Amino acid sequence: MGGLWLKSNGDKIEDEFIQITAQQSQMYTLPDHTKVWMEPGSSIRYAKIFDKDRKVWLSGNSLFEVYKHPKSTFQVYIDKAFIEVKGTCFHVKQTNSEKNEITLFNGKIEFNVESTGQKTVMKPLQKVVYNPNNAETKIEQIANIKWENGKYNFTDIPLQELINIINQMYNSDVILDKGINHESAFTGSIRYDEPLEDIINKICFTLNLNNEKHANRIIIKTNN
Repeated sequence: MGGLWLKSNGDKIEDEFIQITAQQSQMYTLPDHTKVWMEPGSSIRYAKIFDKDRKVWLSGNSLFEVYKHPKSTFQVYIDKAFIEVKGTCFHVKQTNSEKNEITLFNGKIEFNVESTGQKTVMKPLQKVVYNPNNAETKIEQIANIKWENGKYNFTDIPLQELINIINQMYNSDVILDKGINHESAFTGSIRYDEPLEDIINKICFTLNLNNEKHANRIIIKTNN
């Protein structure tokens, strides 16, 4: 769903903005060929003259595959901070007013906190956790995950770590039952728009496990 926003100063129109809001998981291509994999409820806004000024304002969660453009930076603005890019793939997750996460899969980005001027240069397979309220940032390492053409690819990722990622992605309550080996390694892929039920079934099939639903909770169990 898109719309045209006009920012005016008296009778003079200063900028024209296009806003896209995702009603469901979708991939949107910006005018410079950058791909934005948008989660439901997220929205992006950018100037109609985007090729001259590659700036995007993001609300919600999205993954960006930024098209490399010589001598042109790309900036994504979130709450009181922005990310500067030159051609890369990263995911932005704005969980709540106290926690934003920026995960870099490949390339190089610079995370900028507006209030303090702090700059963090990120390397591939790093995650910045940022609190907009007090400007605190920390860097965490990630592993065993790659992004390619709309899919997260996992290689020998421990089961508990995979479940933690899924719970973050889907705001779900999936737990491992007693007797499950938390270090069991999963190798496979998850599409950005794949239903949670399909993902759980895929994991159980791959690792010869079972699952039960109790209200909003999913319990992964052994087949015994």
